[in-house]
Amino acid sequence: MAKILIIEDNILLRENIADALELEGYEVIHAENGHIGIARAREFNPDLILCDIIMPDMKGYEVLKLLKSDDVQVPFPFIFITALSERKDFREGMELGADDYLVKPFSISELLNAINTQLVKHSSVEKRIRFHIEKIENELKTRISELNMQNESQKKIIDNISAANAQVVGQLNEKQTQLMQEAIHSMETNSTLQNIVKQLNVEIQKSDITENQRQIMIDLKNKLRKRSVLLNSWTLFQLKFNQTYPNFTSNFIVRFPLLTQQDMIIISSIFINLNTHQISNIIGISPESVRKCKYRLKMKLGLGKDVDLAQFIHEANIQTN
Repeated sequence: MAKILIIEDNILLRENIADALELEGYEVIHAENGHIGIARAREFNPDLILCDIIMPDMKGYEVLKLLKSDDVQVPFPFIFITALSERKDFREGMELGADDYLVKPFSISELLNAINTQLVKHSSVEKRIRFHIEKIENELKTRISELNMQNESQKKIIDNISAANAQVVGQLNEKQTQLMQEAIHSMETNSTLQNIVKQLNVEIQKSDITENQRQIMIDLKNKLRKRSVLLNSWTLFQLKFNQTYPNFTSNFIVRFPLLTQQDMIIISSIFINLNTHQISNIIGISPESVRKCKYRLKMKLGLGKDVDLAQFIHEANIQTN
């Protein structure tokens, strides 16, 4: 059964509420003032909080503010119990992220209905988010499996290159596989984060969630966006590539000084056998734009339309080594 924290300085009211909730099977945690309530909320992580507004040590508004200032935002429904009935009092609480109000005096049935409504609503939102995250994770597993099969296919192609270059190819194969796996891992992680952000945007727009729940999802979305930006960095990809192939970029720039950073990322990606879709994820442009970039790149390298760009890049690297 759900765990409910009661923050109320009136001992008689607090015990009456606790008795009613325990009869319904709820686990009850008591707090006689705001400071103790905050400590017990952080310690026990309740499923719902009932909090008085007017208390001697601090107002209920301040309790909610302090809980929301934690690194982990308030993950549970928050209901104020109060004798205040002015519209401005309700508005202040709702703007802070309260889920509901119970105006004293209230009946046991009103109390139980308010609690049940918030627990059901909160559970529904959590289930939707969990469902979509599990769906994304399953899609990610399928995609990784496809990429692993593609990687095996690429290794077979490398193994079939002429025996004259067998030793060099063998050295490249291990490096390419490791680097490609790192690149794929970063791209797939980034893609998962982006999909979760999209789903959070959908959930945030729904009308059956509270402002508190909406703010939790907005904060989570912003954190995921920051993480996504870090993963989608050209510099990160180029740094890992240059660590694996320290002379590759400089050799190409010496031979073709007009190449841009984007050109070199495309060349590096082709060298480790990433496909057009994967390159588009690294650079942050559409696959069609990548194809256009490849065409312009061939022009910069002075290659004819019939020349295979990937073969040219591999042969150019062998020649410079």
